[in-house]
Amino acid sequence: MKVIIAGATGYIGQEILSQCIAHPSITSIIALTRRDLDIKNDKLRTHLMKDEDFLSYSDPKLREELKGASACLWSIGLRPSHAGNDERTRVISVDYPAAAAANMTDIASTSAPGGKLRFVYISGSGVERDQNKSLWYMGNFRRLRGESENVLLRHAQANPDAFEAYIMRPGLVPSTQGTLRDRLWGMFPSVRMDLLARAMLDIAINGNKETTIENQTINEWP
Repeated sequence: MKVIIAGATGYIGQEILSQCIAHPSITSIIALTRRDLDIKNDKLRTHLMKDEDFLSYSDPKLREELKGASACLWSIGLRPSHAGNDERTRVISVDYPAAAAANMTDIASTSAPGGKLRFVYISGSGVERDQNKSLWYMGNFRRLRGESENVLLRHAQANPDAFEAYIMRPGLVPSTQGTLRDRLWGMFPSVRMDLLARAMLDIAINGNKETTIENQTINEWP
């Protein structure tokens, strides 16, 4: 099985990549990153992306590499503390995954086994899909993630034979270093990074009945 990983240099993306490399069902990995990876593996091919590449997917080499992929695991996103009201925040949070869904449906699903692409997207707990709802905290971040969820789910509804969207809604995801901040985060709903990556990979391979997977469900993943 061939998979795409977007955001493999982030700390969650690195865990996803590690599990994909170790999984016997994954035979080919295309990592879309802004910088090169230190990891070398026979399964792995890295495609260095510029900002505009995440919006157009017009590079012939990139399009060729994406052919035959059955799933995309998307871990590109800004932390709430880094999400402002500027245009770049919106581009990364909404436009990047929207462009990926549209282009990967066109490129990958037509050549993937079964003819369908599974798109597994990391969103977050407390994300709001209602764009008109008043929010008391982290309003811009929660609405932007909610808008991205809406875009992906609408795309799946419009392309039922070619695209499936799965929304992961983890709580806080502590790093593996066990910092003081991570211990404080443990007071709030959270999920281990390895559990989140494992659930995402399982869904990429097998699909899932529910398309929105909340934090508790991720923690209870078999």
